Amino acid sequence: MFEELAYRYGLRMIWPERPGYGLSEECGSQQISALEWADVVVQLSDHLGIDRFSIIAQSVGTVFALAIAYRFKRRISAPIYLISPWVSTQAANTFKWTRRLPASLVAKTISLTLDVMWLFNNKTNKEQSINKEDTSTNHPKTKNSRKTMITFEEDELLASLDDGPLDLPTDFPTHRPLRHFVRPQHMSLYLAMNQRRMSEPYSQGQLCDVMVALEKHHMFGFNYSDIKVSVSAVWGDKDSLIPSKAIDTLASSLRDVRLKILESEGHDLVWKEGVMEWAMRGISERWKQQKNA
Repeated sequence: MFEELAYRYGLRMIWPERPGYGLSEECGSQQISALEWADVVVQLSDHLGIDRFSIIAQSVGTVFALAIAYRFKRRISAPIYLISPWVSTQAANTFKWTRRLPASLVAKTISLTLDVMWLFNNKTNKEQSINKEDTSTNHPKTKNSRKTMITFEEDELLASLDDGPLDLPTDFPTHRPLRHFVRPQHMSLYLAMNQRRMSEPYSQGQLCDVMVALEKHHMFGFNYSDIKVSVSAVWGDKDSLIPSKAIDTLASSLRDVRLKILESEGHDLVWKEGVMEWAMRGISERWKQQKNA
């Protein structure tokens, strides 16, 4: 979905899939740790002949990104860009209820919840498919109504239907809420990707991420204060997953951090206009500076 931005700024984007996602192999939540994943990413970069690279991370991906910076500082072209960054629940004193439960019970609870969500979404997708077939066969007028509703939902999602290129004078406009990144010409692809994602049992990957984030099986293996690479982060003050006190902890822990707080924005910043462009443009400018140095 971000191919056009990468092309615009001359970047090669690589998205390593953690265990349990996409085509990667599944593994138990006890088997994966942030520092071990850092080794995997560096092995991948060695295989591709990449000596140094930049990083963009979102939410729990922050833990894995900073693990790479902690273990392989020399390989990073700073700064690291963090979107809605996750913070250690131990350091920020959040999600206290998970500490009272043993890891096995937390894992079972989360796994059951994810399985139920997958079954529900899978059932809903099938019902929608059947209803769509019935509608197209017996009720042509209803089909038009459904099309109108879908168009309305897309309009709600986009908040604007201009097809022109996005060219903002600043990274994040302050005079209005940010629009969704997905432009109208990408809407069908976005909806198809989301529907397919929700129809696949990818709960193993989510379970691993959650258990790593909550530090139930393994501690991170480092503190944010250990990170010697500069960081640029953005966070929405309406983020229901990462509270303000967690961001205060992030800001006070990292040695070199620039933090941008966006008003009235939630945890979905990665899909909002200007946010990924802010990160990609920053990376592109940094590489140009290094090249010309």
